[in-house]
Amino acid sequence: MATFTLFVTQSPFITHSHWQAMDFARAAHAAGHKIQRVFFYRDAVLCANDRQTPIQGQPPVHQMWNELASELGFPLQVCIANSIRRGLLDQAENDRYEHAGATLAAGFNLSGLGDMAEAMNDSDRIIEF
Repeated sequence: MATFTLFVTQSPFITHSHWQAMDFARAAHAAGHKIQRVFFYRDAVLCANDRQTPIQGQPPVHQMWNELASELGFPLQVCIANSIRRGLLDQAENDRYEHAGATLAAGFNLSGLGDMAEAMNDSDRIIEF
């Protein structure tokens, strides 16, 4: 059994990388492998925006990631620096910067690049999407 960290870097609104990453996670799990974590970097952090209003008939991307993470048992980590630059704040960062309200979707955690470095040690492979 191999362990994987998924490193997602592109916006969920421009490419299919998020859907490809989710499909990979399902296929890897079905083959007996483990997803260690998913780390969102650069514009990929936009998937964790709690204020998304997708087109009618589609669930928000953060909901899709949360359902998959719950089903397969892995954490969802978003780069804190990239998130704050894009207005994605959890309650602690919201209070720190005195903004109007937290925008980070439930189920996602603000994480630093140290967590990504840890993932490199803990996983057999890092797969970038």
